Amino acid sequence: MNASSVRLLLPFALSAILLLLLINTLRGEADQLTAALRSANWLLIAPAIALYFVGVWLRSARWGLLLPEHAVNTSTLFRALVVGFTVNNLLPLRMGEIARAYLLARWARVSYAATVASLLVERILDGLSLALLLLVALVLLPSAPAYLWVVGTVAACGFLAGACVLALAAWRASLLTALARFVARFFPERFRATVVSAAESFARSLALVHDPVRLLRLLGLSLVAWCAELGLFFVLMFSLGIAGSYPQALLVGSAANFATLLPSSPGYAGTFDAALTKVAQDALSISAGLAGAYDIIVHATLFLPVVVVGTLVLWRSHVSFGQLTHAPKPAALQTGV
Repeated sequence: MNASSVRLLLPFALSAILLLLLINTLRGEADQLTAALRSANWLLIAPAIALYFVGVWLRSARWGLLLPEHAVNTSTLFRALVVGFTVNNLLPLRMGEIARAYLLARWARVSYAATVASLLVERILDGLSLALLLLVALVLLPSAPAYLWVVGTVAACGFLAGACVLALAAWRASLLTALARFVARFFPERFRATVVSAAESFARSLALVHDPVRLLRLLGLSLVAWCAELGLFFVLMFSLGIAGSYPQALLVGSAANFATLLPSSPGYAGTFDAALTKVAQDALSISAGLAGAYDIIVHATLFLPVVVVGTLVLWRSHVSFGQLTHAPKPAALQTGV
C-alpha cells in the first residue's frame, strides 16, 4: 500500500474507530438518547443556526482583512467560505480549502499564493482564539476536567509557535523570494517565473503581520466570531433541557473544534462526536445518553444548514463539485492544520 492510499484511508479508519467506541459507550442508553431527542425543543435550532451564520459572516469580514491587496467584498468571501465548509463536510482531505482558493481565483482574481497566505494566518487566528476562549472558560469553571487544561495549554503554545514562524517569514520576506528563485532553477523553464511570482505574492500577503493595529482587529474579529459560533452549543443545551452555562458551552465547543484537527472522514465524523460527547459528560455532569443526543443535535445543526446553503451558492454560481475537486491543488493547502 503506497503513501497516497494510507493518507486516504487513515482518516476513515480513525473516524470508524472513534464512532465504534462512541457507540459502545452509548450501548445500554439508547432509550435515554431517543427519549431526549423526542422531547427536544426543536424551535431553538433556528436561533442556533442564526448565531452560527453570524459567526461565519464575521469570519468572512476577517478574511477580507487578510487580503489587503484585494478589494473583495464580504458577501463574496462569505459565499466562498460557506462552499469551503460544504466541501469539507462532503469530501475528504479538507478539500474545502482548495475550493476556497479556486473560487476566489474565479470570482475575484485573487492569486492562489495570496489565498494560501490568508488561510495560514486564518488557521493561526482560529487556533489562538479557541485556545484563549477555552482557557478563559477553565478559569471561570474551577471544577472543569483537568485534562482540558492540558488541551488548552498545548493548543495555545502550538498556535503561538505557528504565529511566530509566520511573523519570522513576514519579517524576512526576502529570504522567501530568494529561496523560491533557488528552487525555481530546478523546474522546467516555463514554470520558473510562476514559482517566483507565487512566492513574491505569498510574501506580500504576509506583510499584514507587521501591522499591529490590523492584527488587533483580526484577533478581535476572531474572538467575536467564535463567541457567536460557540453560542450555538449554548442555545442547543436548552433544546434538551440541559442546565448549562455559556462558559461550559465554550469548553464543549472549543474541545470539539480542536478535535477536528485530527484526520477524519468528511464532516469530521467520529473525531468531533467523540470529543463533544466525552467533554459534555465530564463538564456538564450528564449521562452518556443525553450527551449522545446533544451531539446528534449539535452536529446536525452544524452540518445540514451549511451544506444546503453552500450547495445553493454553487448552483446559483454555475459551479459544480467536479470543477472544485479538479481545481489545482497547492501543496500548502493540502497539509491542513
